Amino acid sequence: MHNEPFDCRCPHVPYSESLFQEAQRAFSRRAFLTSAAAAGVALMLPWRARAAERVTVLKAARLFDGKTMHAPGVLVVRGERIVSMNAGDAGSDAAVVELGDVTLMPGLIDCHTHVAPFIVPSLYLEGMRPKNSTADNVPEAALYSIRNAQTMLRNGFTTLRDVGGGAGIDLALRNAINNGAIVGPHIFAAGQALSITGGHGDTNDIPDWVNEDPSVRMGAVGYGPYGFREIVREHVKRHVDHIKILATGGVLSYGDVWNVPQMNEDEIAAVVDETTKFGRKVCAHAHGDPGIAMAVKGGVHCVEHCTGVSDKTLAEMKQRGTFMTPTIWALDSILQPGNPNHIPENSLEKAEMMRKIRNEGMQRTLAAGAKIAYGTDAGVFPHHENAKDFGLLASMGMHPLDLMRSATSVAAENIGVDDRGMLAPGKLADVVAFAGDPSHNITLLERKPNFVMVSGSKIALEELAV
Repeated sequence: MHNEPFDCRCPHVPYSESLFQEAQRAFSRRAFLTSAAAAGVALMLPWRARAAERVTVLKAARLFDGKTMHAPGVLVVRGERIVSMNAGDAGSDAAVVELGDVTLMPGLIDCHTHVAPFIVPSLYLEGMRPKNSTADNVPEAALYSIRNAQTMLRNGFTTLRDVGGGAGIDLALRNAINNGAIVGPHIFAAGQALSITGGHGDTNDIPDWVNEDPSVRMGAVGYGPYGFREIVREHVKRHVDHIKILATGGVLSYGDVWNVPQMNEDEIAAVVDETTKFGRKVCAHAHGDPGIAMAVKGGVHCVEHCTGVSDKTLAEMKQRGTFMTPTIWALDSILQPGNPNHIPENSLEKAEMMRKIRNEGMQRTLAAGAKIAYGTDAGVFPHHENAKDFGLLASMGMHPLDLMRSATSVAAENIGVDDRGMLAPGKLADVVAFAGDPSHNITLLERKPNFVMVSGSKIALEELAV
């Protein structure tokens, strides 16, 4: 089950209570919400309450229930929940929505996103990245995060797992959506990712004389098993939904090596033990087989990116039930001709080295039948592009039905929730409809959906941020 509204997301390490309260007040203040709505970024009314106990029958040419296809497609929704797939259960006063030649599906789930933009210490650095992808203050970043979340909702993603936020933005945004103040997808957040000193989540490109607020960093920096246990406890104190560790270096970080293990196995095992004790899961950013293998042996529940994974490590992942979240477009977007996302040369060089072993590793992954959950790294690239991985994974040999499962039932299992990812009685009425039959042409999921419902309420897509 999704955590309650007060089970908020936490910011990046050394947590700043003042910054969190600033973001929280901003999202709660009626004047803020009214102005945001006028700007087209937020909607004021308690939208989920409108679902009440209304009964709706959705009819379509076909229905994908999260595992298999059915034709024709019928779904009965009462309030926030699915009642059945039989129109006779609706009653005579039900509203009937004829959707035509579309496929009804569970709302899509993106297991790897960064909803809040990066917060940088100067307007100069903000200008080095694509417009609106960074901010130099918390209120501006908070406003952009609403647009980012709504942009992915427009693509049919009704649930997002956020794997690295800061300054309390992800916490406050989740609360505001859960409270019905803002229209948006369900968000599960990790707060700050856990990093070693000088690692992928630390800040290695700012000189000593620049004072940086540690609460807006990407990573919560720790040392040793007990140091990382304490960070987990601080995160749980602020009600994160899961924990993310940075097990290796990264592409978009300066001064580290992308395929070198960073956290030691005893540190990873301590994080997993402490997190599991509190009923949460651990996902690990990892590139290169040595770091991936160490994360898997340490017991993480999911490996993000998983670049260059070996047959031996895949066998252990399969034995342990470890999920993999590939992020194909994230790497390809870095290497686009003309460098439209303004990626630094250091990162371009890393990405070039990674692409070959990424492709080889994905072929091994598909052959091994590993558990693949859909995830994109939206935020590394513009959020409106977070459906591009469907076609890319299909081009690598992944079957359309497996891809549809990866973004619905498998993704829900990966996150650890059983109330979504399937169209079945009692499940949350998160429903989308895409034109045509994606089981024959998966790129149909890269187009805008014809219909989106979140918790039983139809979303007016034209009113969302663009």
